[in-house]
This record gives sequence, C-alpha cells and structure tokens, in this order.
Amino acid sequence: MDEREMEIHKEVFRSAADAFDAEGNDLGRFIGAAARDLEAIGAFWGDDKLGATFAGGEGGGSGYVAVTGQIMEGTDVLVSAHRQIAQRLRLMRDGVQVADWSTIATVLAMLPPADPERPIWGAG
Repeated sequence: MDEREMEIHKEVFRSAADAFDAEGNDLGRFIGAAARDLEAIGAFWGDDKLGATFAGGEGGGSGYVAVTGQIMEGTDVLVSAHRQIAQRLRLMRDGVQVADWSTIATVLAMLPPADPERPIWGAG
C-alpha cells in the first residue's frame, strides 16, 4: 500500500453500526416496557397533600410527573442517538467506496501546519 493511502476496514464500520442499532433497539424496548409497567400502576402517590406534593413537586417544583417527562425525553434522545450513530457509521463506510484517497492525501499534504493560536472553528 502506498504511504499516502488510507486503509479502511469496512467490516469494522458495519459491525459497529450493527452494534449501535442492536443496542438502540434493546434500549428502546427496555424503556418502553418500563414505561408501560409504571403507567399500569397509575397514580400510586394517592390524592392527599403528600401525594400531590410528590407528583407536582414542592410548591409546584420538579415533582414525579415533571421529572418523569424529562427522563422520557432524555431516553428518547439516547435511543435516537444510537440510530443516528449507526447511520453515520454506515455513511462513513459507504463514502470510502467513492473516495480518491490518493488525491485527498495530496491535498491534505499541501495544507499549512496547524497554528495553536488559531482554534478550529466550532471547537470549544
């Protein structure tokens, strides 16, 4: 292999993408089952003052209902992230099929060296 060529192991990308898909699917099923189990219990906190405080929070603060919604929102983002990571890994793998790595290496070799005084746009 030419020293300017980049070796890509497409099977590793595929395997990693499949793992993220499987983990995301498992996580989604587990979260869905847990949510259904909690919903089946119903308003277990009761309807007295203590139960209302538990559900709504002290003085309208973050009680069980609000925090549960935030947790569900966060878990949806986590499951979606797994799917998006898998999709992007596949895009990376597939992009290699059409890349002219020799030309890319030549172009990158012409770039000036990094300047530590000039941070990369969008970083930090």
